[in-house]
Amino acid sequence: MINSKNFLLIGIVAFIYYITGVASFELFSSNKIITIGLFMPEGFALAFSLYFGKKVIPGIFLGQFFLAYLNNMPFFTSLFIGTINSLEALLAIFLFQKFNLSTQLKTFKDIFGLAGLIVFFLQPFSAIASNLFLSLGNDLSFHHFLVSTFSWWFGNVMGQLLFTPFLLLLFQKYKSIDYKNLLFYGLLYAIFLYLLEIVFIIENSFMLMSLSISVIIFTLTYKGLFYGSFLTVIATIVSSISIYLQVGAFNFGTLINNTIDFNLFLLSHIVIVWVFGILFEEKRQHEQTLQERIEKEVQKNKEQQLLMLQQNRLAQQGELISMIAHQWRQPLNNLSLLSQLLVSKYYKNKLDDEAIEYFQKNSKKQIELMSRTIDDFRNFFKDEESKKEFSVNDVVEDTIEMIKPITQKNNISITFKAEKNFQVLGFLNNFSQVLLNILNNAKDALSDQEIENKNILITLKQNDNKVLLCIEDNAGGIKEELLDKIFDPYFSTKKEKNGTGLGLYMSKIIIQDQMNGKLFVQNTPNGAKFTISIEGIKYDK
Repeated sequence: MINSKNFLLIGIVAFIYYITGVASFELFSSNKIITIGLFMPEGFALAFSLYFGKKVIPGIFLGQFFLAYLNNMPFFTSLFIGTINSLEALLAIFLFQKFNLSTQLKTFKDIFGLAGLIVFFLQPFSAIASNLFLSLGNDLSFHHFLVSTFSWWFGNVMGQLLFTPFLLLLFQKYKSIDYKNLLFYGLLYAIFLYLLEIVFIIENSFMLMSLSISVIIFTLTYKGLFYGSFLTVIATIVSSISIYLQVGAFNFGTLINNTIDFNLFLLSHIVIVWVFGILFEEKRQHEQTLQERIEKEVQKNKEQQLLMLQQNRLAQQGELISMIAHQWRQPLNNLSLLSQLLVSKYYKNKLDDEAIEYFQKNSKKQIELMSRTIDDFRNFFKDEESKKEFSVNDVVEDTIEMIKPITQKNNISITFKAEKNFQVLGFLNNFSQVLLNILNNAKDALSDQEIENKNILITLKQNDNKVLLCIEDNAGGIKEELLDKIFDPYFSTKKEKNGTGLGLYMSKIIIQDQMNGKLFVQNTPNGAKFTISIEGIKYDK
């Protein structure tokens, strides 16, 4: 069942076919309905058929029928020619789908597949069948059969090669086109050609073609295939006007020769537009695809880094739980002694107000110490939404205090020396985690060594506008063959201790990506030295 929209579409196709057909016969040499010049309706008919499908076939039939009948062709001849053109449209739809071509015309396969169908299938079928019927019906003498068949084929091929690709792109892009910009380019190009063809009347078609094509290639480079095909249509319109006014390069020979020169002029534009246009388009698509892949890989890398950061945090949380246990051991021991003292006084009947007050005061002190410990470790993993200014000195001192119970247990001393107070911009908690990672690695390395004076030296100094934080131990250093791998993900020298191999990797990522700094390591005569270099914003005395 045909709905109102389809009726409207059929009417539009029939009207466009008829009007553009009349215009073609007026502009170019023709014999009733046969012209060697550009036959525009065929380009419109093919584009509508490929994009909208079989529902436009009645419009093509009506347009061709009235075009032939109103040009003094017999009724049944007009019916047959309309039928041939309808069959041509059906054949086009079938072959286009058969060869898996796309109306988006993004590849050489699509555009040259379409050109091949036009030149070798559609127009040979239409030209031979129509002219054969005209000859059999005495509307065309057999003496003129070959010339008429070639003219039919050539004129229709030109019309389809010019208008079909342009219209297919227009149908695809009509919602996203910047029409003001498009018309601006079209107007400039029309004025340019009008001056060349009609005002200055350039007679040499080769010179005219060279100037015209240069502009189109420039447009193809910067604006793309659709703009190039639109300018080719503009060239057709301006050149047709010059033919109508009988001035310019296409009006200095016989009518047939002028028409052939005009067709060759347009054909050169068509070939240039689609060869260069597809090349540029494929290059653009390749660059876009490459950019999308890069963005996808970057996003994938970010997600992977986020996962690694989470894994590293989980590993650090295990370390921190151990630290909390060490931090709590002394206050818990003190609370145990206080409770025993309280019970002892009770059994000895010596539990007076002074004893209760002593217990209350000292137990509260121990509980506050434990509570403060929990708050310190909880803040350590708190997410930060934006960068803020913080003191590197304070972070170092807080981190040292945090791991102090464990380092004391392992007989490791930590010395901190700073030239002055340094302020930087970044994520405080993440920077703390970097420092904790490095200090934990130094602690583990020293724990494995049988040496008397185990120490870690932390120095904070200025180098031009950079803040240098150096963490050096005397654990003997890192094997030379491992120095280049120490920051690799999942690389660990302490797998027997369940090392994740993420601590130093994530530390380097944090310093590089979040602090715009550098983290590197080197061996010293006594051990390993990690250096963090970041840009300072304030140096207080």
